[in-house]
Amino acid sequence: MAETTTVVRPTSAARPYARAAFEDAQAAQALPLWSGLLEAAAAIAADPAMQRLLGPWNPELRGEQKAGLVASLCRDIRGDATPLPEAFDTFLKMLAEYHRLHLLPSIAVLFERFRAEAESVLHAELISASAVTEAQRKRVTKALKTKFKRSIVLDCKTDPSLIAGAVIRIGDRVIDGSARGRLDKLATALSQ
Repeated sequence: MAETTTVVRPTSAARPYARAAFEDAQAAQALPLWSGLLEAAAAIAADPAMQRLLGPWNPELRGEQKAGLVASLCRDIRGDATPLPEAFDTFLKMLAEYHRLHLLPSIAVLFERFRAEAESVLHAELISASAVTEAQRKRVTKALKTKFKRSIVLDCKTDPSLIAGAVIRIGDRVIDGSARGRLDKLATALSQ
């Protein structure tokens, strides 16, 4: 059975907020901290119950209270009692004030793209019909590093519906070397 994951497609509305968060984090030399905080905040904002609570249609909580709730939950998720950076608190308050807390999942995805670009790292996903050995993983990582001239972080998943072969996703690029992909291309060619 194929693994299912929720894919967050960043929205254009999230881009300026993600850029601002990235620039603040980079200036403070706190990219890893902000990555973790945004990941936690995105998980909170993606929860259906939290969406109802944090949404603009909930008049019982003011923007500052919503931001405070997200900040508090971020601390709980991190298991760290230390205060969040003031810039992150301010960021959450701004999002809440403009009814943009729902954009946190997209903001987190875009922030990671900006961070990876700044650190010359590409995140790639290898989806194969069967489990990938460590030797295969290293060979694919090396080939991608040579092709893209950047460090590669490879996430491996299995999907038996591919029949055989693999699919590699890097950002918007897809390299389909699966048997299912070849059969789909053949079916398309025959139908024309």
